[in-house]
Amino acid sequence: MSQSVLVIGGSGAQGTPVVKALSQQPQYSEIRVLTRDTTSASSQYLATLPKVSLYTGQTDNEEDLKGAFSGIDLAHVNLNSFALGIKEELYWGIRIYEIAVQSGVKHFIWSSLDRFMADTRYDDETRAIHYYGKAYVEQWLSAIPQRKDSTRWTIMTTGPYIEMLSQLLQPRQEDDGTYVFEVPLGDGLVPFIHLDDLGHYVNWIFSNADESAGMNLKIAIEHVSYEYLVSTFTKVTGNPAKYRNVSFDEWFTTGPLSPVADVKLGKPRDDPTLSTNRENFTAWWKLYQLAGSDRNVLKRDYELLDRIFPDRVRTVEEWMRKVGYTGEARFVLKAY
Repeated sequence: MSQSVLVIGGSGAQGTPVVKALSQQPQYSEIRVLTRDTTSASSQYLATLPKVSLYTGQTDNEEDLKGAFSGIDLAHVNLNSFALGIKEELYWGIRIYEIAVQSGVKHFIWSSLDRFMADTRYDDETRAIHYYGKAYVEQWLSAIPQRKDSTRWTIMTTGPYIEMLSQLLQPRQEDDGTYVFEVPLGDGLVPFIHLDDLGHYVNWIFSNADESAGMNLKIAIEHVSYEYLVSTFTKVTGNPAKYRNVSFDEWFTTGPLSPVADVKLGKPRDDPTLSTNRENFTAWWKLYQLAGSDRNVLKRDYELLDRIFPDRVRTVEEWMRKVGYTGEARFVLKAY
């Protein structure tokens, strides 16, 4: 049977490749994208894809959500943690699922980030707020039993986009031509994901509901150290490169987030319980520093991913060769 899909967050970095991939599959009759602005460049691009329709509305407005979900069979939901903040994401993550159930949605995908809090004993040192909000909704959703006569759910856990090596994590070039990758990672590891692979995983979840229902599908290319990253960059491009493990102070003073380091995630900006970008991303880097010594915090089942998607990008080298990565700037995050 042909089915309709609602994608919330469809015009963002993660949602765009999902919408594109689903639009190419014959089993979907409509891919509806909830967007605030149908005239934006990303929305206009999506509108050119087959079977894609735009629905104007906000992710934090009940009437907009109920309208968007009307007549929908399947849903993929990725909320903007930075715009909403943890409090709003917790509320709307739960409320959106409730509206999906009311609307008769058969399968609901919640796009999450690693739920590691209990593993670190809720250590404030690694309290990355944009992870906490999604992960707590995931924890709530995981308590709901699977029923074939109601809305099934699947968690899809992602991570840092490897494409950010062309934007937020872009290297700088020294006078002698050396590319310098500067981040406060130490000897940690980052389980990068490749955005263009996400659509396959979403399609697999919808197409294999008996296996995927109740699953937390944790996605990544591979766990990447920055020493490995720079050696791979030189191997692929022939350009000299090095890794500088900078301090947090330096990264927030001279790095890409320096203009907004003390801006809070969410609204209102004067809410004392909200975290700043500096607080959030300091914890984020400390989390990935921890991954260097304890893989149990950020685990991935790569054998499962190989079975689900045999043609997935499996290494940094494969990705660099696929996209022709040179270290130059490219558009990735819409709000960057």
